[in-house]
Amino acid sequence: MAFSEAIKSKVRKKAHLSCCLCKAIGVEVHHIIPQEENGPDAEENAAPLCPSCHETYGANPQKRKFIREARDLWYEICEKRYASDPDRLNEIKRLLQNTVSYEDFQSFKEELLSHMVQGLETPRNEEEILAALDELFDKVWYNRHQVHRSKVISGQKEINAEIWKQAQKAARKIEKRYGKAALGPRDDFEWGMINGKLSALRWVLGDEWDMLDT
Repeated sequence: MAFSEAIKSKVRKKAHLSCCLCKAIGVEVHHIIPQEENGPDAEENAAPLCPSCHETYGANPQKRKFIREARDLWYEICEKRYASDPDRLNEIKRLLQNTVSYEDFQSFKEELLSHMVQGLETPRNEEEILAALDELFDKVWYNRHQVHRSKVISGQKEINAEIWKQAQKAARKIEKRYGKAALGPRDDFEWGMINGKLSALRWVLGDEWDMLDT
């Protein structure tokens, strides 16, 4: 046996279509005491849960009292929160008449994703990704070089003469390649975007997220 459609509809309405635990929109009506343990198909044994909360708590016998208490509290909140707003209640009733099931929603999601994938352009090849990665590396290095340069000029920092000579030579090559206007100055937000792009490209090429120190 299973809950009747009348009970499922009543439970969804009392919960305003929301999970009694996480308050997410889109719920199914589940047995607090499972059918396998002779849990009754009665409203008292029904709880409005989203798929995630049902998976997390539904199979844990120690959480049954918690689910029941959370459900009852949520019913009280839902009963009161729009009590003085009849227009809002009528709107909820109208929406309830057009409620779709979780299976309908999943089907729509899959169809939507299918259309999105079909509309995507051809993925960029490895050569294009590596070229973008090189450019971002160059720009990040150049920015850090300018910070060091400022400290060297002000006397805050000393660098080996030969190393500094090579660094300046590399900086001039980058300026020639991209033009100074394309190298900054940039604010913190812009540098955050550049470092984010750099991390994403490195991840695509196989680096682990936790190792992406840019």
